[in-house]
Amino acid sequence: MNPQPDYRIYPSLLDKFNDYRNIDAVSEKPWNEGKSPSELEAEIERGLLDTINRVPFESEAAERGTCFNNLVDAGIAGRVDILANATDRYGKPQVRIGHTSRLGTPYTFDFPEHIVREFVDYFRGAASQVFCSGTLETQYGVVELYGYIDELIQDTVFDIKTTSRYEFGKYRTAWQKHVYPYCLDQMGCHIRGFEYTVTDFRNTYQEWYDFHYDNTRQLLKEHCERFIEFI
Repeated sequence: MNPQPDYRIYPSLLDKFNDYRNIDAVSEKPWNEGKSPSELEAEIERGLLDTINRVPFESEAAERGTCFNNLVDAGIAGRVDILANATDRYGKPQVRIGHTSRLGTPYTFDFPEHIVREFVDYFRGAASQVFCSGTLETQYGVVELYGYIDELIQDTVFDIKTTSRYEFGKYRTAWQKHVYPYCLDQMGCHIRGFEYTVTDFRNTYQEWYDFHYDNTRQLLKEHCERFIEFI
């Protein structure tokens, strides 16, 4: 019987805490230009606390990413036909789709038809939105790690990312690549590696990370223990 967890942690919490621990690195990002160290620290800490307390939040960029992911999943499952029903200002075919956020805000997004088709074809046959969970022993008790995997194909975990600007290694410090394979391994699935599949809606990119259970377990243990100390 698995021990009852003392804490339940998901990757976004670890990402927010990682920013908090590495404020100097975060301050060098282009979107933080012009912010003073004290302003940036306060902003990052507030974002972390809001995530811990599950304060409702949405942004158009995040909702655009969620909508795109949902559209790709629907295309994989055959629930929708990927057909252009609009054009951009250059006359290029777009898939226009309505989306409502969890807070009830309505949006309408246009996605390049060729990008949507490329993702649907790439993930054809994948299992989508797979829930996974696993436990991690720490000096402060048992942590349950959990989350939903965007796409799972055999021994590879995929996470779909959308961005306005991409640089290679953009997701190097993100924690999904550790949490999801670690959980799946505990669930009896041997995982070879993790790929962030990224689009800026002009091109697509892949970031690949090998998975090594013992190394990941140690990294997760250290980061989770620092996070527990913080809270």
